[in-house]
Amino acid sequence: MELQDLIIDDAVSIEQNTQENTITIKAGDSSKRLSDLIKDFPENCYINKQITGCGGTTLVLRNDVDYVVLVPYVNLLKSKVADNDHLDHINIIKRGGEWTDNDAEISEQLADRSKPRKIICTFDSLPALMKIKGFVPGEFKLLVDEAHTLVNLGSFKAPKCEFILHNYSKFASYVFLTATPTKREYFPDLIGHLPLCTIEWDNVRAVKFNLQRLDKGVSINNALFNLCLSFLLGREEGNAHIFYNSVKEITQVMEWLSKIVGTDGKPVFNRDEIRLICSKSARNEKKLDTKLGAWGLVDDVVEKPVGKLNFYTSTMFEGADIYDEHGKTYIIINGLRDYTKIDFAVLVPQICGRLRDSQYNESINILLSNVPEVASCTKEEWQSNVLTKIKGSNDLLEALNSPTNKDKPAVVKALLDSIGKDPYIFLNDETKQFYVSDVALKSELQSFEAMEATYVVRDVEGVDHNASGYSASFRELLTDESKQVQFTSPISGMSKLLSGYQSFSETMEEYVSAKEKQDDQIVALIDARNKNFAKYYDALGPEKIKALRYRNKDIDELYEAQFAATDNKRTIQTRLALRLSDFISNAEAKERLRTIYEALEINRTPKAKDLFDWYDLKPTKFKGENGLLVIKIK
Repeated sequence: MELQDLIIDDAVSIEQNTQENTITIKAGDSSKRLSDLIKDFPENCYINKQITGCGGTTLVLRNDVDYVVLVPYVNLLKSKVADNDHLDHINIIKRGGEWTDNDAEISEQLADRSKPRKIICTFDSLPALMKIKGFVPGEFKLLVDEAHTLVNLGSFKAPKCEFILHNYSKFASYVFLTATPTKREYFPDLIGHLPLCTIEWDNVRAVKFNLQRLDKGVSINNALFNLCLSFLLGREEGNAHIFYNSVKEITQVMEWLSKIVGTDGKPVFNRDEIRLICSKSARNEKKLDTKLGAWGLVDDVVEKPVGKLNFYTSTMFEGADIYDEHGKTYIIINGLRDYTKIDFAVLVPQICGRLRDSQYNESINILLSNVPEVASCTKEEWQSNVLTKIKGSNDLLEALNSPTNKDKPAVVKALLDSIGKDPYIFLNDETKQFYVSDVALKSELQSFEAMEATYVVRDVEGVDHNASGYSASFRELLTDESKQVQFTSPISGMSKLLSGYQSFSETMEEYVSAKEKQDDQIVALIDARNKNFAKYYDALGPEKIKALRYRNKDIDELYEAQFAATDNKRTIQTRLALRLSDFISNAEAKERLRTIYEALEINRTPKAKDLFDWYDLKPTKFKGENGLLVIKIK
């Protein structure tokens, strides 16, 4: 189809520059869907649509062209199936995830040409699809969704991407689609010749970032736990959608939340208020079950509605649609842990706008612990750094394959351990040979370029255009402290107590403050976990506690001196064994109390007059000894 024949809306224009090998689609109003603007994408090109949520996959799944749509993740497959499986005018064919043992069914569906055939397939299921009886690649147009993953080492296995790159030309035509800014120089070599098609939009909105950089030594999970409490306790409006690429770290935060109980001994929070979307691998499910039990079930992206807290690993970073008018986006990055920062500079534009209809669509919150190395480098420094690392990767493989090391099991094991942690080394599934990816340098340089980019989202009705934050490049946000915003407090006081990290003075101060503000919610949470704070408050009062600067040792000593014996009233009375009309000398009273105080670990000097705490007494002399006569037992 000729380029101009693709246009539906007269406001749209398409221009081609053969010298620069580019195509530009001027789409106009960003609030419109692509299916209302064009009939299909141009053939045989790499398309940067620039914004998410504009309906790129919807366009190809609902038009009249036979398509194979490749998606990187199972959850993305499920999301697209849920959005389109009910339509009668197309024939949806699924391959991947729960739809893997269905060769015969697919063969039967392929034979039905009464309506457009739409095959939605995961990247890693393409080899199997190519072998199914009746499947002819030349009968289909191919759409590779989230095409930036082809050079994004952190998000997908290189062998799967390479299979796509070596087989895409077998299709009738093809389109590589992404919303991540991609320079031609970073295209994989096998598609480097394709025209770069850019979709330009009017009235897009600049994304405003609130980036909070945690101080050195502050745990990012503790700060996240505090944020989660704010939403679950209703102190923060809306729902939190938390993008954090680590099942292990998410599990820790959820474990703390699951152990918070009320004064009735029951969990304070309902698991139904929390949604967890991650890969349902055996490893993940075992980890979650071990740590969380019933709280560790992986939720279904389609069936489970949004909650107050919604956790997503990388399986939901790209392509999947999330609908929540009250949703707020949070991206969690630990710069020291590769699995939590997987090229976040590249994936940020994918997460921007992932909440399709949120009134907070323009505002993205980033919680950062440790600045990624790339943020402090020039391009030349970064390239040199990466090349040095790649050389190290090649040296590892050379050492592994060296004949001199073949008969040294300890050396081979050490090398394999290092290779397993190397971000540039992959295992070829077919040959079982390790290799250094040829897109390693391009991937890292693309990450560098993404650090310089600013981002936009489509115009959504009802969005708060006055949202706080800064429209700036990722590099500016990371390096300019004036553009950093605190939106959650580092864990302290009550939060430390609830997560198992006790800080007495901070919790005592928060308890006194909550009592004075009549904040029954905070008081109840602290009381349920540890009743000592209530004991000290009720016994000593706020002014004495403040005067002691909330110090545990000082407060405890004052309490013991004044009230510990009172707390053990019945125990002390039982051990004294005094009855009505009994006489006890002052000397004997002191000795008995000394023994009892030591046994009960009461820090108090025994005196005969202490007995007045538990009895009504009358001073008396009996057989020449001063003592006390029991008149009444209190």
